[in-house]
Amino acid sequence: MIFDCNNVFDFQVGTHGISANRIREGEGFLSEIKKRVFSKINEDYYPLKLPFEIEKETDRVIEISAAIQKDFENFVVVGMGGSSLGNQMLHFAINGPYYNENLNRTTPRMYFLDNVDPESTSSLLNNINIKKTIFNIITKSGTTGETILNLLIISDILKDKGFDYTKHLVFTTDPEKGFLRELSKTISVKTLSISPAVGGRYSALSTVGLLSAAVEGINIKDLIKGAMDEAKFIEEEAVTRVPALLFPFIQHLLYTEKGININALFTYSDYLSYIGNWYNQLLAESIGKRFTQDGKEVFRGITPLALRGTTDQHSVLQLLLEGPFDKLVVFIAPEQYRSDFYIEGNIADDERVNYLKKKKYSRLIKSEYLATKASLKQNGRPNIDIELPIISEYELGKLIYMFEFSVIALGEMLEVNPINQPSVEIGKRYTYAMMGRKGYEKEKGSFRSLLTGKKDFIISDERKE
Repeated sequence: MIFDCNNVFDFQVGTHGISANRIREGEGFLSEIKKRVFSKINEDYYPLKLPFEIEKETDRVIEISAAIQKDFENFVVVGMGGSSLGNQMLHFAINGPYYNENLNRTTPRMYFLDNVDPESTSSLLNNINIKKTIFNIITKSGTTGETILNLLIISDILKDKGFDYTKHLVFTTDPEKGFLRELSKTISVKTLSISPAVGGRYSALSTVGLLSAAVEGINIKDLIKGAMDEAKFIEEEAVTRVPALLFPFIQHLLYTEKGININALFTYSDYLSYIGNWYNQLLAESIGKRFTQDGKEVFRGITPLALRGTTDQHSVLQLLLEGPFDKLVVFIAPEQYRSDFYIEGNIADDERVNYLKKKKYSRLIKSEYLATKASLKQNGRPNIDIELPIISEYELGKLIYMFEFSVIALGEMLEVNPINQPSVEIGKRYTYAMMGRKGYEKEKGSFRSLLTGKKDFIISDERKE
């Protein structure tokens, strides 16, 4: 992995960049942040220890995945937020957007049920062969409303069709407690455990992400090896040469000194584009906090923005180049694409298209990536490059670990808790109240009052005849 941060400095992008001297001057600060992170790695920051712990379980995950590959044609991940985003990131990065249509595929098709929209849920369940489908129900708490609702409809359909639903389900949940763990014992469903110390957004390298990955043929041992090697690199390398510390330090300086509170992750590979979706949750939920760790009210946060090259050059680039100076652009691209073409272009002999001929197909996307980078620099817009030699399980494992460490380090720099998500729970409680769950009667009253407004400002465009 190559990390190029030249274009965040003032000698490259002018007044909206930071001084290069800040890196050298920040060595002591970075050492202290590293020390603080590692001091909590057995407790609050246990996710950073996860690759070394999960390595012991990979053989069992592979064993379970082999049985699933033998008996089923479809694998559906049923989970919300981090219980699905990490799975999708691994799936798309290694196997790509058209995996299910691959005629040479020898492993089950992959689907992701990560919402409770009745139309999309119906579309999925009506268009797959249920008899040949297994559903991985993922919720650490065991009570996530959306996930349990999907479990209920799936089990109803399986029962109505006369199938033994226990053979079509595999649970991933807390090792000891929660509704799903209790249900697994009652109806004898195969169950994998999630450590209580691993939050959803940090769970891609846990059983949450690894089972679906192994089922579709992803080498999960290489994935974990990449993460472990990155962890060792962070621990052993000088702090000013570690991207997992430099990246959050740059984010911290641009946020606190330059007012840059939006980070755009611009991926120049369709296979890597879901990293942006995964990082959206990782950054937003970890850093968007009202209070510091010692209780001071601060309302801090950096807004993530997932962009896809070259597509979003035609939709968002104008804003990045001439809009407010409130964004850091982070490019992610492979140095080498795993597939390529050579263009002859015999259909026409015309100067308007001849420049595209006699070149590799990848030449254009690489050129547009570099052109976008150059144009941002010319317009004084800070940007960073992260390049992978090639997209592989090993390199992806390194990248995931780097991002997870960097977000936790950024939390320490901004003095917020990068592990919890206290306000997300408020919405859950209001939802439970509205759905009539026992114990949430108090929230039902306050919820109704919050939705009350003046009729004058509720407008319908339907005309009465």
